Amino acid sequence: MPPSSATTTPASVRQWRLSTRLVRGVIGVVIGCLAIVVLLTGAFTKFEITERLDDSLQEVAERLQFAVLVLNQQGSGHDVAHLSNIMPTSLAYQITDAQGHVLLRSSNAPESGFVTPPQAGFFMQHRFRVYVTPAAQPDRFIMVGEPRVHRAQATHHAILIAVLPILGAIPCIWLLVVWIVRRSLRPLVRLQGEIRERGGGNLNPVPQLDLPVELSTIQAAVNLLLERLHKALAAERAFAGNAAHELRNPIAALLAQAQMLRGQLARQASTATLPLPANTMAKIASATLPADTLSPAGTGTGTGTGTGTGTGTGVMPQTALSASGKAEQTAVEDATYRLDAMISQIQRLSRIVEKLLQLSRAVAGTGFRRDKFDLLPVLHVMADELDRPQNSNNPRLMLETGCCTHLSVRGDMDATGILLRNVLENALRHSPPDSPVRVSLALADSPMGKDIISRTQAQGATGSSLAALRQQPEMADAVILTVENASPALPDATLSKLTDPFVRGGSQAEGSGLGLAIARTIARHMNVPMQLASPIPGQKDGFMVQLIFPQDAA
Repeated sequence: MPPSSATTTPASVRQWRLSTRLVRGVIGVVIGCLAIVVLLTGAFTKFEITERLDDSLQEVAERLQFAVLVLNQQGSGHDVAHLSNIMPTSLAYQITDAQGHVLLRSSNAPESGFVTPPQAGFFMQHRFRVYVTPAAQPDRFIMVGEPRVHRAQATHHAILIAVLPILGAIPCIWLLVVWIVRRSLRPLVRLQGEIRERGGGNLNPVPQLDLPVELSTIQAAVNLLLERLHKALAAERAFAGNAAHELRNPIAALLAQAQMLRGQLARQASTATLPLPANTMAKIASATLPADTLSPAGTGTGTGTGTGTGTGTGVMPQTALSASGKAEQTAVEDATYRLDAMISQIQRLSRIVEKLLQLSRAVAGTGFRRDKFDLLPVLHVMADELDRPQNSNNPRLMLETGCCTHLSVRGDMDATGILLRNVLENALRHSPPDSPVRVSLALADSPMGKDIISRTQAQGATGSSLAALRQQPEMADAVILTVENASPALPDATLSKLTDPFVRGGSQAEGSGLGLAIARTIARHMNVPMQLASPIPGQKDGFMVQLIFPQDAA
């Protein structure tokens, strides 16, 4: 089947790509797992930072034990220690008595105690995280406070440092997943390409592609299907060939025998209708009648006898021969008429059998091959074979090829010949006698091709399809073959079914109703769009067939 018989997908079925779905699925799972890791890492980091900062508060509290000894030596009071480089995020401390009165504090510590009454342990206040511990001297407590802003900043920085590498790895993971998925799907892509290349002209089995086990079964099934299809097409083509041989020979022999019998009857009829010479008639009379009966002055008896004898043996044989000849001539003419009707029906049977064989070959895939050939010689050969007027100066087929000297296309030359023969034969048969049939060839981008497309724009679907085909890359330099005749316009209902087998357009001309069906079948196999129009665009009557051959510029 042709590659262009690009498969169509119903609108209700949504198309999707396996690689995209795999990439999205894997990336989604990976990102979900990373999100869980990030949350756990953040929680663990926050816990560890809190532990480390609380340990630092305990260490600072132990180092402040000497300040209690100094304070006892100096006496109690509300002293403030003024230290340099005190910042809002610096630690604050207080030394209080058992009632919570502040005896000594840093400059950034509040005047009132952090915790009143003092109790050992950690406390979370509005601005500080406070650690309270009893001093070595009784009735003294050491309180160390860390600003919560500093603790939050430290926690956020630690979490960011721990999580940022994980977040930064997501693009790398995405690229790796895409690369791995595409690399893993390469065998499937190669298998897809091999299957896409298979068609009526290429039914070779798919070669070994180092596929995984999951795809090897698909390859084996495809090769089995290709083998069965090859055998089915070969059997169908063999049947068409054998049927052509077995049917043509008996029909040709029957036609030859009927024509020979027709010739013999014609010669017999000409012999039976020839008059006898005068001397032959005289010899017959003299050899039959007595000598005295030939005398003109005979008696009554002699006259009666002569007349009676002469009529029986002389005059009566000529009348009998004349009546017998007329009867024989009538019988010969009747037999000739019947033979002519038989010969006509045999010839019609031969044409129908030929068309049926062509249709069978077309359905079997004779147009699947993709050989490069020149379209112009094929068209000229078909035109010369079909249009052989007695007056060679007045041909019916009017070929217009413009300045084209050769047009290379891809397809099957024999199938193209059958296609063109049926289209041209249909145009000649169903047009008025001696009326011309216009056949034109033009490139889609040439002025003549643009004129054809512009004329067909008024025909609705045909013009739209031509314009759409012209937008396709492979059809940009296509060859447009147009065949037009002067037949009466056809109704739309008849035109839409005209390419079905045994459907005729109402013409009284002799035909089988298979010509356009054969042409349509071959055109589909060759990926050649075929358009029908009636009346001809811009006219009130006529019938037009357009074939668009993709040109092979290589």
